[in-house]
This record gives sequence, C-alpha cells and structure tokens, in this order.
Amino acid sequence: MKLKYSLLTTSLLTILACPVAFAGDDPNGSGTGEGLPMNGANPGDTQKVQITIPEVSLIDVTNEIQVELSPPKDAGDNFQQTTVGGNPNYDISANIPASNPAATKKIVATSTSIPAGWQFAIKMDAPSASGSSTGVKNLTSTVTSVDLVKDIGNVAERNIGMEVKIGPENTDVMPSHTGGVAKEVDIVYTITAG
Repeated sequence: MKLKYSLLTTSLLTILACPVAFAGDDPNGSGTGEGLPMNGANPGDTQKVQITIPEVSLIDVTNEIQVELSPPKDAGDNFQQTTVGGNPNYDISANIPASNPAATKKIVATSTSIPAGWQFAIKMDAPSASGSSTGVKNLTSTVTSVDLVKDIGNVAERNIGMEVKIGPENTDVMPSHTGGVAKEVDIVYTITAG
C-alpha cells in the first residue's frame, strides 16, 4: 500500500510541475495573450488568411436577332426605324480591384460591318447592383464604337433589358439594300475599364 501512495504522490507532483497550456495561448503564435494564461483580459490569437480572387469581365448578349424593314409606300419617304423583336437582353459578371474601390468598368458596343446609310440604335439598361445607362447610342458605318453602360462595379446579374432598333442613318438618305437576302451584321459587346 505504501508503494501505491508514493507512486500517486510522485505522479501528482510531476503533473503539477509541468507547464499548463490554455486554449488560445499558443507561445509560438501571434496573439496578444501569448505566454500568459487566458484570464479574459487578452483572449484569442490571430489567423492570417490569404485570398486570391481573379478579375472577371463576362458579358453574354442575346446571340441572334432578326428584323425585316418594310419599304416606304410613297416616293420621297424613307424606311421607318424598326425595333428588333425577341426581347433581347444580356447577362453580366464583372468585378473591380479590391485595391481601388473607386475603379469602374463600362460596356462598349463596336461594329465594323454596318453598311452605308444604316443605323443601329442601341440602349442597354444598367444592372441593378451598379452602373448607369448612357441612353440610346447609334452605331453606323462611320461611328463604329459607343459606350452603353458606365460606372459598373461588382456585379453578377442575368436578363438585363436592352433594346435594338434599325433604320436609316439620315432621313434624307436611303440605306443600301441587301438584294432580298438577310445581311449579317456583327455587333461586339465588351467590358472595359471605365
């Protein structure tokens, strides 16, 4: 029995002589309470998290729209401006630099394939999260680039409205005809620095 009490006493003394580690008190860490027991005065430790988020500039516009202009009925009249059907819209995902929260992006439309005398009047609504529409802007054979939405920040939205109309660039000048065959005109929408 005497041996058991000696062992028990020695074990207790060994346990009491060892340093006690308390939760949140890591002597090798960077917290404010290092090396001291947690007493509520300086609790916790700091964890550094490194995050990498890539830049995103994605836009998806209704791929194909069609329109057929009706010929004027009276000599001296020109084609009427016609709204392209199909309710075109666009989706957008874009972000700005964390290091420069005042930076913005914009949506630009360009085309180099519009025949002489034609005019595409384009209006894009702004995303609800950020941005502002510049209103109706006209692409022609000579005006090949227009800004449609500006002041875009961090945004991810779908089915944002837009409107496309086609008609003569000048009411006194008849647009070139396509010979009874639909002509494809490519309009390219891009997101660039604002």
